[in-house]
Amino acid sequence: MKHLVLVLVALLAFAVSASAQTVVNPGHVEYTASPDHATLTKYVIGYFLPGATNPVQEADLAIIAPVGGVVAQVINSTPLTFGTYSAKLKSVAGAVVGEWSLPSNDFLRAPLPPTTAPIVKK
Repeated sequence: MKHLVLVLVALLAFAVSASAQTVVNPGHVEYTASPDHATLTKYVIGYFLPGATNPVQEADLAIIAPVGGVVAQVINSTPLTFGTYSAKLKSVAGAVVGEWSLPSNDFLRAPLPPTTAPIVKK
């Protein structure tokens, strides 16, 4: 579990620094599979307003097989109110829940259809 949190923190820290443009209405999330990936029961994605410590919404992400070490899953960001958000992930292994990762690149929820751009980059 500690390995997963460290991998997600490093991954999302890179995503924040590598992001130059704000994604509008993301349609999926991408992240590097953890060495502990096979022992997890799920990931949780949280949607955060700028500067917030608690998410305005959470959604469970199933454990799916990574392709080339990367997990890509479709998400539904349309229930979010229009505005700017970041995403954080945490891992769950049974009753053990990890801490929130560092935030992803910012994304914008706007009155437009979903795009194919991810909110959490590898």
